[in-house]
Amino acid sequence: MLRFEDLRVRDNQDLDRDFFNRRYRLIAESLGDLDAQLARIRGATDNLVAHGLSRVNEVLGPALATATAAAENGFLVATSSTPLTVSVGLQTTFEIDDTPARALFAPTPYVVLTRDVDESLNDWAVFRVDGYSRANGGLAGEVVAVNGDIGAAVHGDWVISASAGLAASVIETAAAVSSALALAQQAAQDAAAAADVAESVLANGPVSSVNGQAGEVALGIGDIPNLTAQLASKAASSHGHTIAQVSNLQSTLTALQGRIDLVDGGTY
Repeated sequence: MLRFEDLRVRDNQDLDRDFFNRRYRLIAESLGDLDAQLARIRGATDNLVAHGLSRVNEVLGPALATATAAAENGFLVATSSTPLTVSVGLQTTFEIDDTPARALFAPTPYVVLTRDVDESLNDWAVFRVDGYSRANGGLAGEVVAVNGDIGAAVHGDWVISASAGLAASVIETAAAVSSALALAQQAAQDAAAAADVAESVLANGPVSSVNGQAGEVALGIGDIPNLTAQLASKAASSHGHTIAQVSNLQSTLTALQGRIDLVDGGTY
């Protein structure tokens, strides 16, 4: 390393060629050392920058890719290939697919289940979330509402949307639909019962029974209580009686004959 003492000029010192050459050589050697040190510094700096960029790519690169993919697909949307047949009351666990969305997915208390097909826009279900593990993508909970044909078969193309406000509206709509469906089913049952009664009335006539008999009833004289006895007590349509068999007839005729005798004076 160049020192000041190496360049000091003393009194009565000869200023010849060797004086200057020696000092110039020391200065040149010092500058050469500085260049070598600067080269080493530049090399270390380049290595540090390269290492820093490598660490940025290793750490921030995946995070940026995850954020970009999530931004494209929606921060509140994830997918699952878990094969399930959903139904109201089903307690199960969806495995969120191992995509960039898994790390950023933050489900709300209720999520909406749909399918990744265009023709199923009216098919959805509401899932109440009990817990979510980002490590393995497990989304546990219970199906609380089902609409359309989403529960008609096993599906494995689930799209899970986290939206508390939407889920609340869906639940209210599902409740109204369920209530209307229950009323419609009850009305159908009542109509079926009324149809059965009407069919029975038409088949059996306007009364349920005649003289204790049901169905197609044909009555005879013997089927009516006491009718035979009452008919037997009536007089025949043609008959003959003596005077004695008619009450008070003889006395009436005798009295009448007496009055005739008084009028015309006796018998003829």
